[in-house]
Amino acid sequence: MINWINFFHIYQPPNWPLHIIKKVASESYRPLLKILKNNKRLKVTLNISGSLTEQLVEYKMTDIIRDIKLLANKQQIELVGSALYHPILPLIPEREITRQVQLNHKINKKYFGSVFNPKGFFSPEMCYSYALAKNIEKLGYQWMIIDEISARGQLGKINFDRGYQLKNSRLNIIFRNRNVSDYFSFHCNPNYPEGFWKKIQEDGRNNEYLITAMDGENLGHHRKGLDRFWLKLANDGRISTMTISELLKKYRQTVKITPVKASWSSREIEVKNNIPYILWKDPDNPVHALQWQLVNKLIYLVYKSKKHKNYQTARDLLDKRLASDQFWWAAAKPWWSLPIIKRKAGEMWFLASLLQKDTTNYDSLVSQIISRATRWQNSDKYKKVADQYLAAYNDVRYIGGKKIAPTRS
Repeated sequence: MINWINFFHIYQPPNWPLHIIKKVASESYRPLLKILKNNKRLKVTLNISGSLTEQLVEYKMTDIIRDIKLLANKQQIELVGSALYHPILPLIPEREITRQVQLNHKINKKYFGSVFNPKGFFSPEMCYSYALAKNIEKLGYQWMIIDEISARGQLGKINFDRGYQLKNSRLNIIFRNRNVSDYFSFHCNPNYPEGFWKKIQEDGRNNEYLITAMDGENLGHHRKGLDRFWLKLANDGRISTMTISELLKKYRQTVKITPVKASWSSREIEVKNNIPYILWKDPDNPVHALQWQLVNKLIYLVYKSKKHKNYQTARDLLDKRLASDQFWWAAAKPWWSLPIIKRKAGEMWFLASLLQKDTTNYDSLVSQIISRATRWQNSDKYKKVADQYLAAYNDVRYIGGKKIAPTRS
């Protein structure tokens, strides 16, 4: 019998197109909730970002919120805290971290009520740093889930038969099994359940507890049929499911640890070279450099403009503009979208225009972002970067049901 701890993260960027949210809701969110309602012994730990919660309310898809509340009341879902608009927390100032976390709590508390009383925390993209962990502990959270590569900068080195706690702290650290999580998310054949069991046996670290974590959108939206495959596996007689807080009560041994900076996408060479968040801040990506230059200027501008008549409007917009997506779509590892890069740059310029008549400096930065990105697009540089990234590990990813794989060895 294996105790399977499933962590799902569901999120849509602020002001995301309605047709996409409707599609994901029908392909992933509702099917997952239906599975849980029809299978009362199944349990999951769930992060729903406040950004998604807001949009479900705005677009009148409150049946999803209602069902999450129902299942949380039945203790089939454990809800966790996070950051409202999905910023890469270790890359923004501490006061912005605190603000994002508290705003997320406020939004979800408003719509989920008393069932939203999170003990655990999910940092977007599982981006971890020691300073972030101490801040999260200070905000009252008891545990934080991160990727196993953060344990020692290497994969396959963590044991899952014991608990972990941050050194000089009472914050519990939960490590996800990257090997099995990524196999299930990107590589498994939904028509071949035995492949899952072979992967577990090959991994060799899951005799008692299996901890997987992934984007909930993988179930049915990014990968068709994965929701039904998950149900088949979770209902297997060799599996029992539990939440993370239930897992912590089971551990008989707790080890103190000092994790290193990383994300759930980090590769060992990136951690070794101190580039832990390469999909959002790549030192070899000039678009990223310009985007962060613009973001940091805007943070400073908002801080010093508290007496401006447009301050509150600008402040609220800054919260949304810190979302990770503009960097992710400019990474070309493998994700790339020139239209999104342009649109996000324009949104940043608009924020500056609310607080400053002379936007010359911002005009220049926005123009440079668009110019650099356009050059990457026209020269196919983004394709070369993406291909090299995927080919290095013979990797594969999915988005909206489409497979993204290397084209060269």
